[in-house]
Amino acid sequence: MAWFEGTHSESRQLDVDPTTAREHFADLDTIVAATKGVASAEIDGRTIHFVLEEEDHGVVKFQGDFHCTYTLEGDTLRWATREGNLQQSGEARFTPAGDGVTLDYTETVKVELGVPAMMAPMLKPVLAAVLAKEVKEYLGRMVTRLEQAPT
Repeated sequence: MAWFEGTHSESRQLDVDPTTAREHFADLDTIVAATKGVASAEIDGRTIHFVLEEEDHGVVKFQGDFHCTYTLEGDTLRWATREGNLQQSGEARFTPAGDGVTLDYTETVKVELGVPAMMAPMLKPVLAAVLAKEVKEYLGRMVTRLEQAPT
């Protein structure tokens, strides 16, 4: 088993007030709805137990099963995985900017895959890019949901 990691960071200007943005990004039901491939999700307090649909890539099969806790403190949302075969951690900062808010977002995702040890070094850069792209797409889905929310 080998761990593979990808990170995505970006800043975005959003045309909503900071409180609306914070509440949207910290809403656990919204997080579940924007997460791709969820087979099941159970919310307990500020923690989500995610089970993702199995992905079959021929040589490697993967089904994420993890618990992630979300904490909103002031203008910053942080999250981290408590346990599981997929680990994610990150931070979203919401800074007032004119009539809107600047979102500074960074997230790292790590997955444990059953690949032969000799293949792992070759796959790390490829999977790093794939994982970073998944984070970027998740962020895009969250922003789209925010922009389409009734005001």
